[in-house]
Amino acid sequence: MERLPVLTLAALFVGYACSYFHRADLATLAPLLTKDAALAPLHQALPDIASLGMLVYAFGKVVGGLFAERLGGRRLFVLALLLASVAEFAAMQVDTPAAFAACRVLGMAVLGCAWPALGHVVSTVTPIARLATVMALLSQSYLLGDAAVRAVLAAVVANGGGKSTVLGTSAIGLFVGAAVVGVALFFARPRPSRPANDHGRTTASRAPSNGNPRAMLWGLTAMNFALALVRESLSLWTPFLLVSASGLAVDKAIAASALLPLTSCVGALVAGPLADRGERWLLVVTFVPALLGAVCLACLAATGTSAPGLMIAGIALASAVLAMPMTLASGVLPLRVAATGGAKRLGIVDGAGSLGAVLAGGPLARIQNEWGAFGTFSTLALVALAAAAFAVVVHRVSGNGTPLAPLPR
Repeated sequence: MERLPVLTLAALFVGYACSYFHRADLATLAPLLTKDAALAPLHQALPDIASLGMLVYAFGKVVGGLFAERLGGRRLFVLALLLASVAEFAAMQVDTPAAFAACRVLGMAVLGCAWPALGHVVSTVTPIARLATVMALLSQSYLLGDAAVRAVLAAVVANGGGKSTVLGTSAIGLFVGAAVVGVALFFARPRPSRPANDHGRTTASRAPSNGNPRAMLWGLTAMNFALALVRESLSLWTPFLLVSASGLAVDKAIAASALLPLTSCVGALVAGPLADRGERWLLVVTFVPALLGAVCLACLAATGTSAPGLMIAGIALASAVLAMPMTLASGVLPLRVAATGGAKRLGIVDGAGSLGAVLAGGPLARIQNEWGAFGTFSTLALVALAAAAFAVVVHRVSGNGTPLAPLPR
């Protein structure tokens, strides 16, 4: 069995984990800004700024997929982290909604290129028969990164840090991550003797295609749209819901929200190895967990959320099971749909997920204002149920042996 390039994969893992210094900062700022009357306009505009950021993030992923295949994923990955760091430093200096939104647009647009760039690099250096497992392991980078960043920012807030301190910490984290990853990828650049390189046809794109690749791509796009809407909604609003509905302190609510990506790690780790076992596991790792996630969210809506422990447990369980289909939809499945253009398809499918996450900002905030936590969890339960339905469509159009058929090892 071909050895995996450990240094390259480790560098990508660390780098994408650091990207969450930019992704998780708004979840920290949402409850924090309520304590500063001078920042009230920014707090009121935060949901719409979050939606705008996710919108440009989605287009950044599509563009990133195209650039990764033309320019190479390694340089694009490091550049995305550096420019996101610049955006965080700039956001420290502004307090008005318009200026903060401009900084957010810049940071999210460039950061959107990071995941397609990562996928392109992985597909050039990973054997096809181990791709799902490797992508599942790398999915831990954003799950663990999300948890680690929230824990760091919670400590910053607990020690009296305000808006500027939170954003400054994030900016430094992104810069350090870009520097470390840049050095590691430089020393781990592919050797000339490798059958594929950072610009050529990818190892992972050599899978057979016995199903309907175009229908498969549309099914994955719709499924990832729904799954990302649920995940980003839980990620963004859990601290706020714990504070407003359960009366938890701000720093404890932020720290408790770190449990969500940690439980998601479990689901992602289970999904990867099962996906490499064969196509017969497709429904097991997509439809079944999406349905379970819908049930968990419906139970939260029905039972009430005044007890913080119950809310945290329910959201954590939903996050764990929903991570299984999302890990595959936003990672290995787009890379294995057809014969070429893996990074481009990954950018399209993952970009669609970010478009779904746009609804996690302003639209979901309006649902909260109108119907409270009950409306929030009910809406997310229906969206998770739609994701389960799309998973059935993906299974039906995948064909025998595609994209999860057992491959020669």
